[in-house]
Amino acid sequence: MGIGSIFAIVKLADTNTEKVFSIQYQENEPHIFEQLFDNWSDVEYLFDFFHEHIKDLESSHWQEKFSEKLSIEQAIDITIEHALDFEKIILDLAKRNTLNVYGNSLNQIFVPLSKTFYEPLKTALKSYGTGRNSWLRIYAIHIQDVYIITGGAIKLTQAMQDRPHTQKQLDTMKFVVSELKRNGFTENTDFDFVYVEV
Repeated sequence: MGIGSIFAIVKLADTNTEKVFSIQYQENEPHIFEQLFDNWSDVEYLFDFFHEHIKDLESSHWQEKFSEKLSIEQAIDITIEHALDFEKIILDLAKRNTLNVYGNSLNQIFVPLSKTFYEPLKTALKSYGTGRNSWLRIYAIHIQDVYIITGGAIKLTQAMQDRPHTQKQLDTMKFVVSELKRNGFTENTDFDFVYVEV
């Protein structure tokens, strides 16, 4: 994922109380929410990812969670299964199509990114994939009743700073927050159609 000179904020859903958007970083590419779930259902993409991060996958943390050392093939199957459920939950909550174990509001599945808030990420949130053993994460910025999805990751390590692909998500969130602030977006902004030139 690159960050172009302009990014769009694409509406995924809009209810009376909450709006969900996803950032489109490159003009001719899908928005990030769509990209994430495409990747998380792509066997080739997942094989390459887990092959590259095999030591993290084989760590004692994941062995304890699953009571065994996972193969790449098992990790791919788990990711695809969790991704299907995770995408459905977020979209159902965004559209208010159902009441499930997560309740009926996005604020029940998005939690603060960090226990210690720091600028410019005091509005930064994360959502865990389904199940206690999920390594899937969606990252978003929350402004009043608006959730702006900035990215996501397969997070196999404890801290985002531990690996370049998760550090990049943190950097991207900081970038988006600073650009929105720089361009005058506030809690009163109408996000229905937004391009930000950076």
